[in-house]
Amino acid sequence: MTVTRMPDPHIQQQPGPAEEAVIGVDTHKDRHVAVALSMTGRVLDDAAFVTTTDGYRQLVAWARAHGAWCRAGVEGT
Repeated sequence: MTVTRMPDPHIQQQPGPAEEAVIGVDTHKDRHVAVALSMTGRVLDDAAFVTTTDGYRQLVAWARAHGAWCRAGVEGT
């Protein structure tokens, strides 16, 4: 008999390289908070980055690691 398990909704799975992702960034003075979503709205990952040149590079590298972007949004006031 084969036993299968339902996927745990609390475990975030990384998309494959061909999966499209939506990237959102909430800007702040000292750090930016980013989220990667699947096309169905599933949270793939989130992270915070300091607002320095190195932090911006890390944010872009992080976003690129989540598949092909189909949309990106930045919130700032």
